[in-house]
Amino acid sequence: MIWIFVLVAAVLASEAFLRLPLLPVIRRVTATAQKSQRVLRSKRISDHWKEKILPSYSWVIGKGSVQFFAMLMLALAPVALLGLIFPGGMAAWGAALMRPLVMLVLCLASIAYIWLRLKVARV
Repeated sequence: MIWIFVLVAAVLASEAFLRLPLLPVIRRVTATAQKSQRVLRSKRISDHWKEKILPSYSWVIGKGSVQFFAMLMLALAPVALLGLIFPGGMAAWGAALMRPLVMLVLCLASIAYIWLRLKVARV
């Protein structure tokens, strides 16, 4: 019975990951971090300008980090919510998810689903 729940959790979480705009957020944070690094290293940019621009870069990076965390929580919410219908409740579901074999199957099923979804289904 647990394996049905694990496979459903893998499919739901994978589908959520595919539908959420994770990559644009990661790209924006990465690009902003690279810009701030270039500004800090540049000898041609005055300290006054650095003091003005770096807080705005920090804001973009911080906001992107919070957005990424929130999207990860949204993607994993279906896995957690399956605990509401799992025999034994949330505590038993949480204990089951902590078993190494369950983690391995969950990861492999997610990878397989994402591969099938992107390569075979092309939806």
